[in-house]
This record gives sequence, structure tokens and C-alpha cells, in this order.
Amino acid sequence: MVEAALESVTLAMIMSLVRGSIAQHARHISLLRASTLSLKHAIPVTRIQPIPLPRQVHSSLPLAKKKGKQADKAEAAAAAGVDPQLDLDAINKQMDTAVARCREHVQSLVASLGRLDASLLDDVRVAYGKGTKPTPLHDYATVGVRDNVLVITAYEPESLKYIEKAIYAANKDLSPQHAPEEGEGVMIVHVPKATGETRKQLAQQCVKECDHAKAAVRTARQAAQKHMKHDMDHKILSKNESQKESKKLEDMTKKHTALLDQLASDAQKRLLH
Repeated sequence: MVEAALESVTLAMIMSLVRGSIAQHARHISLLRASTLSLKHAIPVTRIQPIPLPRQVHSSLPLAKKKGKQADKAEAAAAAGVDPQLDLDAINKQMDTAVARCREHVQSLVASLGRLDASLLDDVRVAYGKGTKPTPLHDYATVGVRDNVLVITAYEPESLKYIEKAIYAANKDLSPQHAPEEGEGVMIVHVPKATGETRKQLAQQCVKECDHAKAAVRTARQAAQKHMKHDMDHKILSKNESQKESKKLEDMTKKHTALLDQLASDAQKRLLH
């Protein structure tokens, strides 16, 4: 009987504790719900806007616009399996060289008019033997003035015959003479005084030099036209591009031809007037 009473009392105590715990948990849940509702009304709900993605840019178009004419020609040449031949910059340099050489020769001819100066032989080129490249006279000898003649002293006496040949080849109307009395390896050159006939001959030589230079300019132009046709035939140059390049080539040719015409005219004025 006592054991049954103890069990009954124990069970009653456990049930009381369980009920109290349940009630306490219920109160906690109620408080949490109330807090949640108050927070919901107190904090405004902000709607998050989606972040726009950056606009995708197609790189092919800008790259195509940045490509220059040279890149287009290179691509066309690669597609055709050939190399482009037209190079107007190189053609322009060839024409510049022709004009520069002609100016040097003409100025030397004009300067030789009755003037006794060592610079008269500046443009003389000496070839020391067969198959050698001609180089300036000053590489082989010194040139001075004494007693109204030019005195040439060779570094090596054996080179005198080549120097003499080079002076005659320069077409300066000069007659070099060996002068052993002056020393070994010495040559003198008498410069004739200017006469009316001498002036005419020099003027003709100047015009002839300019004509040779104009022929060189035309040769460069013809080479450029040939290269242009090659590039057109292989679709490296379009018809429109070819017309533009032809216009540049013609302007280039006219420019250098005009320079040579002016050079010949100036030389004739100085020699004949």
C-alpha cells in the first residue's frame, strides 16, 4: 500500500512538472510571435532591384575598323598566296636618289666654269682595277691648288693610271698630266678658262644629266605600274585602290620631273647669261 501511494505521488509530481514546462514553452512561443510581428511592421521591406548585366560588345567590328590598308593588303596577299609588289615609298626614294645625283653632277659642272678649286674633282669616282666598285678620288689621293693648276698626289703611285682614267670619264673637259718632276705619284690638271663655247658645252652637259635623271624617274614609274598590275591581277588591290595609287604615282612623277626641269633651267641661266 505504501509503495502504491509513493508511485501515485511521484506520478502526480512528474505530471505537474510536465504541465508547467509545456505552459512555459507556450509563453515563450507567444512572445516570439509577438516580437516577429512587431519587427515586421517596424522595418520597411525594401525590394531589391536586379543588377543589370553589362552589355556585351562584339569585338569583331571595332577590330575590322582599325585595320589599315597595309593589313588589308597583307590579308589579301596571304589569301592569294603571293607577296604584294607595289611599294610607293620605295619608288619615291628611287626618284629622290635620281634627282640628288643629278643635282650633284650639275652643280659640279657649273662650279667648273673657270674656277680653280680642288672641289672640281669631288664627284670623280675611281675604280681601282676591273670588277671593283668606284669610290671617291679622295680615297686614293689628295687634291690641291698650286701655280694655277690642280695638283693630285696619289697615296700609291700605281693608282695614278686609274685616277687619270676616272678624270677623263667624268666629262669635265680636263686633261690630267703626269708630273714626275713634282715627285713620284703626282699629277697636274690644267683648268681651261671659260669661253663662249665652253659655256655652251657645259650647259649641254647639264641638260644631258637632267635628261638621264628623268629617264631614271620614268623607269621607276614603269616598275611601279608593273607592280600595280601584278597586285590587281592577284586581287591584292581593288580597282578603286588602284586608281588612288595611280594618282599618287603620277603626282610623284610630275613632282620629280619638275625638279629636274628647274635644275636644268637654273644651270643654263648661270652658264649662258
